[in-house]
Amino acid sequence: MSEGHKRKSHEHRKDLIGEHKWSDTGQIIFLIVFIIGMASDLFLFKLSESWQEIFPWYLRIAVLVPLFLTACFFAQKAHNKVFREERKEPIVINTDVFAIIRHPMYFGSILLYLCFVILSFSLVATVIFIMVIIFYYYICRYEEKLLIEKFGNQYLEYMKKVPMLVPFMKIKR
Repeated sequence: MSEGHKRKSHEHRKDLIGEHKWSDTGQIIFLIVFIIGMASDLFLFKLSESWQEIFPWYLRIAVLVPLFLTACFFAQKAHNKVFREERKEPIVINTDVFAIIRHPMYFGSILLYLCFVILSFSLVATVIFIMVIIFYYYICRYEEKLLIEKFGNQYLEYMKKVPMLVPFMKIKR
């Protein structure tokens, strides 16, 4: 059975399965690229200036605030469930936000990116956002392979009941 990568701070945790070895680094790289791309578009090249006039700031903020709060809710609840609750052995976590979506931390991160896309209305940020979604999907699939190896049918049944990255959106296989 293959083992997932664990951060040094989590090496002692026998209840954690692990993640892709490039997960954290990839997230940092994409965040930096996203910020640079969005800032370059907004302040240097101004490629999206005409798009920004379509929706005024107050409408963007009205959409952004609930999305931001939802992102924070999912990411924080998932983080607490996985990292603050230490278990004696690995289990399939299928309660709390994990009963709604299989990857709530990644979902929260994707929503945060979406908040900045809405706030900036940047075409460059939108393109990078699409690449971020693809990256998170790849990371999710990798981690799910680890979980299937570890838990077998138990995780496969969980996958049938709970969507991967979009709450309440079940895709039949």
